[in-house]
Amino acid sequence: MGKHFRLMAAASALMLAVCFCATAASAGISGDANNDGKLDYTDASMLRDALLGKGSVSAEMDWDQNRSIDARDLSFVKQNILNPKEPEQPQQPETPSGIQDLGTEPKLPATMYSNFRSGDPGDFFASDGWTNGSVFDNWWYERNTGIKDGYMYLTIDQDWDGHRNDADKRNYSGGEYRTNEFYHYGYYECSMQAIKNDGVVSSFFTYTGPSDVVNGQQNPWDEIDIEILGKDTTKMQINYYRNGQGGHERMIDLGFDASEAFHTYGFDWQPNKVTWYVDGKEVGSMEGDMPKTPSKIMMNAWPGVGYRDAQNNTVEWLKNYDGKTPLTARYQWVTFTKSGESQQPDNPQQPDQPQQPDNPQPSSGMNANATMVSNFSAGQAGDFFASDGWTNGSVFDCWWYKRNAEIKNNVLELRIDQDWDGHRNDADRRNYSGGEFRSNQFYHYGYYETSMKAIKNDGVVSSFFTYTGPSDNNPWDEIDIEILGKDTTKVQLNYYRNGQGGHETMIDLGFDSSQDFHRYGFDWQQDHITWYVDGKAVHTMWGDVPKTPSKIMMNAWPGVGYRDAQNNTVEWLKNFDGHTPLTAYYQWVTYNKQ
Repeated sequence: MGKHFRLMAAASALMLAVCFCATAASAGISGDANNDGKLDYTDASMLRDALLGKGSVSAEMDWDQNRSIDARDLSFVKQNILNPKEPEQPQQPETPSGIQDLGTEPKLPATMYSNFRSGDPGDFFASDGWTNGSVFDNWWYERNTGIKDGYMYLTIDQDWDGHRNDADKRNYSGGEYRTNEFYHYGYYECSMQAIKNDGVVSSFFTYTGPSDVVNGQQNPWDEIDIEILGKDTTKMQINYYRNGQGGHERMIDLGFDASEAFHTYGFDWQPNKVTWYVDGKEVGSMEGDMPKTPSKIMMNAWPGVGYRDAQNNTVEWLKNYDGKTPLTARYQWVTFTKSGESQQPDNPQQPDQPQQPDNPQPSSGMNANATMVSNFSAGQAGDFFASDGWTNGSVFDCWWYKRNAEIKNNVLELRIDQDWDGHRNDADRRNYSGGEFRSNQFYHYGYYETSMKAIKNDGVVSSFFTYTGPSDNNPWDEIDIEILGKDTTKVQLNYYRNGQGGHETMIDLGFDSSQDFHRYGFDWQQDHITWYVDGKAVHTMWGDVPKTPSKIMMNAWPGVGYRDAQNNTVEWLKNFDGHTPLTAYYQWVTYNKQ
């Protein structure tokens, strides 16, 4: 963040693309860059050197298959070295041999994104202690749900002591997740692996009914369903209810076994039509008097019992349940994209549009599988909170306030503004206010990345960095990415170890960082730091680098003139002209441990 400034000797570096070699690795081990039959740090070093333009590697090193060898591929190689028992493709969940795991990546940004892979339930909570009708031979309990190993699980189990409800006796327990909020027209999607067993159901659906009282009125029963029946997991049942009227069941052949891998299942809910999708491809639609009422998003896993139709005939719908437990359905994530904001489910790419500060467009490349994902484009702060009522040193001509840091319009906005009534602190007077986000948790070695659009204006800074210091009872360690508003075609890199900085390096970006979103990241290791722009390595520093776990931070602030150690005036930021408001935009932040 540049809290201890020195006169900088600017240096520029070109972003270097990696050459794809035509020869594939012959050893048969993914990531084995030197073909010696093993995966070790020599391979990671070769890939890092290639990213710095000092060599080339095989196209097989493109682990995430985005047709570009970049920082994420290096991250995956290192992760596989540290955790050799992980599958060869770290982005893909573990599946049985020979099973392809299709459609597991969400289409982002979305209006709501609950990413269970990051360990966060997002807008969902577990149902606890209720049941629903005689067809369901279970009560749903929180104990039957959880998030672990990169997914959310819903488990069918025995009913268990302490929770058996003899007033409405059922034989089993099940797991259910539902949202806190109500959602309406738009595209709904999840990544799910269903249960294969006679007599059970794995589901993804929207629902509201009389139990939801809105403005003093009970809601009608409106519902849109995706259900996979355990008796035949090569099919999916779709259905809907409008004001309690159902009977629209239709079976869809999937072309695969839904119990053997994660796939995406979704539906586009519009006023007069619902269209269902599997792995982004349309599989069926229904038109007519469709559900109209905003609903909650739900998933549940449950065993059923035999039942009779309107003519009192026994219906063989689920087959008899054999009582086998535990049985588990798994979910990686859920998204909802409001109509008018949605991408076509089978065509996630939108045409290029001019970048407007008030309506920023999304950038691609977020690693949804990272150790920590804070996705502001989904309206979620994740692990971050806003600083409120503090400042830091005479170079910073502002106090940071929560009011200047907001998530809206699918981005985090950090705003430089006038200092405002009721928050001015005359004990340490500054002329302006700024916005800052910081993580709750501390993070250590690994790859850090954000999608950011910087402020273009003399005298200001837009930043992304790690920091810890005496306020955390730690030494001052810091790793910086700073874009100076006086020239947004460059990025300044720096680090501090135990309060010692002075490593500032200026990098030519090759674009104006104030005009569009770009990815900025760094790979922090024990003896070096490598910085990346849009996944390409642009600079490495070796030596006594930071050692202390730190918080992740972003801030936007105006600076003032200062003097160097020789008392010479330093023209670092240029003078701030007082123009406000000025806003830096952030779509997401990820951290991947390695």
